[in-house]
Amino acid sequence: MNPQDLRTIGVVVGAHGLRGTLKIFPLSDFPERFEALHTALLCKADDPPQSVRITRVRRAQGCILIDLDEVRNREAVLNLVGAELCVREEDSWELPPDVFYLTDLLGFTGIGENGERIGVLRNVIRGAQDILEFEREDGGELLVPFVHRWVGRAKVSERTIEILNWRDLIEPDIIEPDPDSDDD
Repeated sequence: MNPQDLRTIGVVVGAHGLRGTLKIFPLSDFPERFEALHTALLCKADDPPQSVRITRVRRAQGCILIDLDEVRNREAVLNLVGAELCVREEDSWELPPDVFYLTDLLGFTGIGENGERIGVLRNVIRGAQDILEFEREDGGELLVPFVHRWVGRAKVSERTIEILNWRDLIEPDIIEPDPDSDDD
């Protein structure tokens, strides 16, 4: 199975109780989607995706609690911490217009505010703050934090992403020392 055919909808962050309940941090804007799940895949680094059957789902304090047929105790859950909960692309929810999955943006062209072509989105670096990695027109690389300050509108029909103030990311203002300051 190709990892590009999967959508990550959550990450295992811990165990809940002693009976093997997974505590999932949701990466979906639609937490109700978890309640409709019957099967999913657990994807752990360097291991093939593992198909799992979901027997119970509930929400608790910003997380999703999930029971699986395949996981029966706390130790088994603790071995899964960091694993991604995924669904196959064809099982993904249909999204409203102008809403997208991050991986759908791969290959989109980054456009500056003045319409200049910046480069092509080659990767999304996942973390506490997602980073868009563009291959620039001049062959360089541009890393853009995926926040409103830097990323404008993504136009799915045109396959473009507006990048705001992108030159500041490669040529930040240099603050010159104040010659009248006593800080030497």
